[in-house]
Amino acid sequence: MISILSTYKFRSSALALVILILATTTSFAASSKKNESFDSWLEKYGAWDILEQNYSGSGDSPELIIKRAQTAYNLGRYSACMNILQGTPAFDDKTLETSRLWLGGQTQRALGDPVKSVIWFSQAARLMDQGAMTSQFKNEPNLKNVWFDVWRSMFWSAQVTSGSAREAQNMILTQSFEQAEKVWPTTYFVVNTKPDFAKSVEKGLNFKPAQLNSTIINDGDRELIAMSIAASSLGEWNKSKSILNDVSNSTVQTFWTSVTTYLETGMNSNATNIFYNENFVCASAFLEAGVLEPAFKSPTLWKMAAPASPAWTTFRNKLMSMTPEEALETIDRETGSLLLSDDLVSALQNYKLAFAFLTGDMDLTQKIWSELDSNLLPISLRIAAGIVFKPDFSKILSKDDSGQDSHLFIISGLCGAAGIDYFNDIYAPFWTPLSGNTFNNQVNDKPLDRLLLFSELAQNAAKKMDMNISRRCAYLFPHSKLGAQSFIYLAEKAAQNRDFKLSAFYLKRVDPNEFGPEMHLKWLIAAVEYDLAVGNETKALKAYNEILSSGGALPPEKELKLALLIQQKGDLKKAQAILERIWSNRDSLNDELKAEILFWIAEGEQATGNKEEALKNYLELAYKFPAQNIWAVTAMYRVSMIYERKGQFETAKRFLNTVIKRADRKAQKEAAKARLNAIDTKLAKAGAGKGASFPF
Repeated sequence: MISILSTYKFRSSALALVILILATTTSFAASSKKNESFDSWLEKYGAWDILEQNYSGSGDSPELIIKRAQTAYNLGRYSACMNILQGTPAFDDKTLETSRLWLGGQTQRALGDPVKSVIWFSQAARLMDQGAMTSQFKNEPNLKNVWFDVWRSMFWSAQVTSGSAREAQNMILTQSFEQAEKVWPTTYFVVNTKPDFAKSVEKGLNFKPAQLNSTIINDGDRELIAMSIAASSLGEWNKSKSILNDVSNSTVQTFWTSVTTYLETGMNSNATNIFYNENFVCASAFLEAGVLEPAFKSPTLWKMAAPASPAWTTFRNKLMSMTPEEALETIDRETGSLLLSDDLVSALQNYKLAFAFLTGDMDLTQKIWSELDSNLLPISLRIAAGIVFKPDFSKILSKDDSGQDSHLFIISGLCGAAGIDYFNDIYAPFWTPLSGNTFNNQVNDKPLDRLLLFSELAQNAAKKMDMNISRRCAYLFPHSKLGAQSFIYLAEKAAQNRDFKLSAFYLKRVDPNEFGPEMHLKWLIAAVEYDLAVGNETKALKAYNEILSSGGALPPEKELKLALLIQQKGDLKKAQAILERIWSNRDSLNDELKAEILFWIAEGEQATGNKEEALKNYLELAYKFPAQNIWAVTAMYRVSMIYERKGQFETAKRFLNTVIKRADRKAQKEAAKARLNAIDTKLAKAGAGKGASFPF
């Protein structure tokens, strides 16, 4: 039963609490503006969750729609924000419509879609005057780099798009470029891109090839390269490489052999050092930027498709055993049959072109090429035709290339590597060595050259990776090793900032097995960081064990985090094993980390009942690392408690006195004083100080 006194105390406490709340409310009210609305007041304090509830029951006026969307954005509910913004027609009020569009740009950016983001921003900018647009653009974090990189991406896509779709793309490109020109008029990107963009709009797809006067590659080499490509389109990898043995320049030969190796295996050779040594930055960038990744991942993009016919495999094997001339005769004979399906006829025509290349008779091959529909040919044979026959760019495109900038990079890059340049206004000559100021000048003069851009970013990343460089590399070159490294770097930074959703976004965009064991290890370490941050100790431990089994190691700070998480979950034995492992490699660690690790080892020993081992570790910590005050003082407090339980009160008191002197925190000092008083009281009751007595 509760006593009357207890009831009185409860009521008094409750009354005091009410008075405190009223006083606090009064002070808040006094600090708020006289006519400030409750919603405005909540917004000032960032109480977005309550605001969202308030706005959800409101009407559908433009102002409230914007408030609902802004609130969802501030809560990190970006998809919900986008649904609100897209679910309403354009507002009649210019100011509100500008706000709607700009918020849409920010939301698309948060969702990880920079292209849509820039389009929304650009539409908003149409409604702004010059001053407002300049201010808004410059206040948006890092918008300049995002804007230019997105513009590049849209421009590259437009180069393989035709008809009304290209017209629409050019309208967006023109509008966004003119806006950038007004805000950042003197940047090298704006100044040097303007004339190239104007030429591109004028030419459409009618780019004519320029055969560069280069001593490094000649017409005979180009025919050999085309024959090699034809062999690789048939999956004849060894034949493709053997043909390249006759290419006149060893560096060019090495490049094309590396291309064939990648198309066969998905792995880059170690040849890039050759190109670095000779300053062929375009060649090294082509191989390292992941340009050929789509051709490897989607085999029918490069190699011949197999028709759905039971007899096809047998017939194909027979063709592959013939000489090219015999294969051509057989195909001519078979295509005369009226019993063949359209798929089979189409496949045979493609094979006919490939075998024609392999005969080395380029007149015959050109005749066959002119009779075929480029829309039905794999990209490999279209590139081979472009290299040898040099048609207009539009003639080597297919409808499947439309909007696929990755196809543009493959076609233009490989044609350039064979000395045929379709975009000589935009791209640097493929086999021109570039270094120092010459390289820097080319980067500035040709800001739309993707390979030069990759080389510049790779050089900057090698000097020092940062958030800006890593974001650009991840966005522009996601299929490269540099892109994977950038995603991992960003994932780690996001996890450290406790932005776990963003960290997961980055990690999901990396295939940990694509770039060898070193990259796999880096991905696992980043994954451990993420799983530790979100409390997923099972996955973190699994990844950790995989790291150890592969001969790698977590950075000690992350390994310590994992151990503490497991310790908190109650698996003390497993946590202790990890802590002991870190401690065994302590020589390279700083004193602060050593002290922390040793403290948690001692804590683990104490928790499992190993009091003596715990005592030794606490004492070692206090002795060896006195400068690490927070750990050393806490260790001495733990030591005093152990000695108190042992009955060694004077020893316990000495440690407590040191704690009182050295503790930085008031609470720790007070706790030590309380223990000291308790020990003194205990000693007084026991009659301490009488001296020793002996039984005999």
